[in-house]
Amino acid sequence: MKDSQWKTILAASQCQELGYVPTGMIVDSPWMPGYCQVSTIDYYTDPTVWMNCYNTIKSDFPDLIFLPDFWVEMGMAAEPSSFGCKPVFYHNQPVMIRHLIEDADEINTLLDLEIPDPQKDGLMPLAINYYKNLQKKLVGTDEKIRIVASRGPLNIATFLMSVPEFLMAIKDYDEEAHRLLDMTTELVIRWLKAQMDVLPDAEGILVLDDICGFLSKDDYLEFAHPYLKRIYDSFPVPVKLFHNDNFGNQYTTFPYIADLGVNIFNFSYQADIQTARKELGDHVCIFGNIAPLDILTRSDPTTIQTETLRILDTYNSTKGIIFSAGGGASPGMSKDNCQAMLQAVHTWNESR
Repeated sequence: MKDSQWKTILAASQCQELGYVPTGMIVDSPWMPGYCQVSTIDYYTDPTVWMNCYNTIKSDFPDLIFLPDFWVEMGMAAEPSSFGCKPVFYHNQPVMIRHLIEDADEINTLLDLEIPDPQKDGLMPLAINYYKNLQKKLVGTDEKIRIVASRGPLNIATFLMSVPEFLMAIKDYDEEAHRLLDMTTELVIRWLKAQMDVLPDAEGILVLDDICGFLSKDDYLEFAHPYLKRIYDSFPVPVKLFHNDNFGNQYTTFPYIADLGVNIFNFSYQADIQTARKELGDHVCIFGNIAPLDILTRSDPTTIQTETLRILDTYNSTKGIIFSAGGGASPGMSKDNCQAMLQAVHTWNESR
């Protein structure tokens, strides 16, 4: 990320008045290999292919801030593989993860696992080494790695078992579920710290956890909020991003996002942007909020421009927003469609 882009992110995270709406996007292996027409396995394992992909998207979209940017991610496999989950790789789609257990009744077997060491376990050491080598290549350029990322504690738990079984576990085995979340939370903290240890310019964290979107208010406050807050409280950094584009519980989590310490929130496109602003308060930057699949990927440039302008007119402010997809970039999003969004934001900014 260029210094000028980082300054924009810092200002936006503090909900400062920028006088314009910046644009950003979470991009990763569900989108990038297909967009760059490379094998997904090559993207994961060949540093030259990986770097060429980043050079391509940065050249194609110079005004788009990628978050976290230069993200070494193994298709969500790094964290669960450290607990022993089997990753299954494909050339034309992201990695799949095999669960350790198939039934919530077996949750006690997970509690015997050791909390992984990011320097030794699963795919995490490979990612750390990737970062070490990448860091050397960026020396002397105008790019820095500013943000590190991890899947969240509930998300990791649902790789160890399925989502339905985890949701059953918090009802039938609440004590055991808390113990498991304590383990996955500690892993997230260790994993983020291990990345920051080799990336001296990192000053932000991104946690991605969609599972809390399934929970009621009471369940969120018991099984999600304390663990997420422990993670964010562990990092005294200026930028703290949270991604949850699961709108199953609608606005249940929104009033508590600021208490986490989060200052940039990427949520579902299904949320009304004015309601989101009201529920989040004045100190959390909105990171959205156009539909990533139905509009930004499957629609046409004219529709995308119309919808972008509609959302911006509805929000009607240049403060506390980074315009983006309400979620990450979807597989198949084309250059023309993404540029249509960027052009619409530019047009709206020019009209202010």
